[in-house]
Amino acid sequence: MVICEIQFNNNTQGIYYAGQVISGQVVIQTDKVKQVKAVVLTIKGYAETHWTDPEYDSADQSSGSSFNGHVDYLATKAYLHGSSSSVEVQIDPGTSTYRFACQIPLTCPSSFEGTYGRVRYIVNVMFLRPWKFDQNFNRCFTVLKVMDLNTESLMLRVPTQVESQRTYCCIPCTSKPLSLRLSLPQGGFVPGQTIPMGVLVSNDSHIQIEDITVRLAMVVIYYSRPPCADTNKDRFVVAEKTGEGVSKNSRKQFTFDLQVPATPPTCFNLCSIIQIGYQVEAEVKVKGCHSGQSVHMPVTIGSVPLTKQLQKQPRTWEGDTLPPEVDAKALILLQEEAVEAAACPPSPWAADPSITPPNFKEAKHIRPDRQRSSKSKKKSQKKEHSEEIVYTPLYAVFELNSEMENAIERPKGFQTEGGFVNEDIDRSTWL
Repeated sequence: MVICEIQFNNNTQGIYYAGQVISGQVVIQTDKVKQVKAVVLTIKGYAETHWTDPEYDSADQSSGSSFNGHVDYLATKAYLHGSSSSVEVQIDPGTSTYRFACQIPLTCPSSFEGTYGRVRYIVNVMFLRPWKFDQNFNRCFTVLKVMDLNTESLMLRVPTQVESQRTYCCIPCTSKPLSLRLSLPQGGFVPGQTIPMGVLVSNDSHIQIEDITVRLAMVVIYYSRPPCADTNKDRFVVAEKTGEGVSKNSRKQFTFDLQVPATPPTCFNLCSIIQIGYQVEAEVKVKGCHSGQSVHMPVTIGSVPLTKQLQKQPRTWEGDTLPPEVDAKALILLQEEAVEAAACPPSPWAADPSITPPNFKEAKHIRPDRQRSSKSKKKSQKKEHSEEIVYTPLYAVFELNSEMENAIERPKGFQTEGGFVNEDIDRSTWL
């Protein structure tokens, strides 16, 4: 019997930021002599997408198409026993410990698990066995990209609003308009922060509004690569609230506070096959058989909150300093003294004492359809003779002090000034 345990140094949750050093040890226990070709330690980071059309049969590929995409961000390995050319080596009974360290590239996107794709980071120990299937031991870990809202676009600090109108037909004439205006004091937020949504409903029509619902929605776009290039989509409601209705020929101002839960940051540039965006939405439900009215605008979810003062110089996060014998992005087996130098990576928030280090939680609103995704993966699992690894990443959630929360202006009464209809919103952030 072989027991293999993968441990991370000073990081029981296995959460790292892009640029940090992942270090730990592999502990192998055997009760008798084992013959293997080699034992390989691999650290991988990749994005992949996969789905099939309804007519596709993964068993015999009889019809339809399969859509796939794959991008590697980290792929490095080291041999614990044997080598690439070894035929057979012997593992003696007992316990063996192998210490390792590897730097995570700064360009790695945040971990994500969706219905049609994922961004995953994993440590794998593989026993290459003669005349048998290879034996695998895995441990996933979370990688988070540091997205500082203070160094993104200055437009994230600017109040914005968007408005839409519609009329209802009442033969032989048309009603006066129903106007819906959505406003925000700023465009960037972090998990744990409250989004104050101002909604002004001007109902000049003859139709009563039954209720109004506001929500923060997460939209994920998946891309496949040629020869079958296509896109697919996930939509998750992150937070939602419902308010009272509005009578006909009247006006009412609402302020909804939506708290952002644990969720991955906005990602458009780091991953070419999975893009993550967010938008706030307001929707009114009208009485009768008429269709409702809705309005939405994009917001950016980051991992470092906006501070009250504008940063004169961007905060730089250059990652960890590796021991001299460790090359960047290379997986190296180390002696105990070298591991201590790579352990305890500094926090990205250490440069700003006003930001309290976050807690890490599961994104409960992300619920991939496991049935749909598992059906499309049956074929690949049969080829690899392995079971699907289910993993849930953890994301940073801040407990912001009152000074930082009070810096966000909230709408008061029927006040609608202070914002503006931003015609220069970057439309590339709309999904």
